[in-house]
Amino acid sequence: MAITVAMIEEKEFKIKMRGYDPSEVDEFLDEICDEMVALQEEIATLNQRLSQSAQANAYAPAAMPVNAPVVPAPAPVPVPAPAPVAVKKEEPAPQREEASQSAQKLLARAQKLYDETLADAKQEAQDILDEAKQKAAEQIGSLEDQRNSLLKEVDELKAAAKDYRERFQRLIEDQQHILKAETALFE
Repeated sequence: MAITVAMIEEKEFKIKMRGYDPSEVDEFLDEICDEMVALQEEIATLNQRLSQSAQANAYAPAAMPVNAPVVPAPAPVPVPAPAPVAVKKEEPAPQREEASQSAQKLLARAQKLYDETLADAKQEAQDILDEAKQKAAEQIGSLEDQRNSLLKEVDELKAAAKDYRERFQRLIEDQQHILKAETALFE
């Protein structure tokens, strides 16, 4: 798929937490668009110059060798006008290669930037995930310690409540014995 200036200008990226600055990315994409527009204009100018050069060369008389014998030209015969022939617009090889190499370099830089950006984003996401896992593990450990401490306190409170009940029951039983003993004295 050929990438056009319009595609670059219209491309929208999702915004993620701790991602790249959108204004910086937009500025860089604008620079890429400007470079592509300049290259397209240069290609159009070169194509136009090539077309003009080809037309000028098509109607130029061929050079005659210096030592060629002079032969009288035959009388001109009326010839119908030839049908217009489409001239293929082709750039000279060096200019076409230069434009091609420039476009390839631009695409290579864009691909490299894309790859680096993607790798950086993946690494940052992995770092965030690792940090979150570490914090979660620390919090779970802390909560486990608190849970164990609370369970220990609950067990201690249960033991104290049982001890208190037993002592209270003994006190009541002792009081009942005392009351029975005093009632027996008065009978």
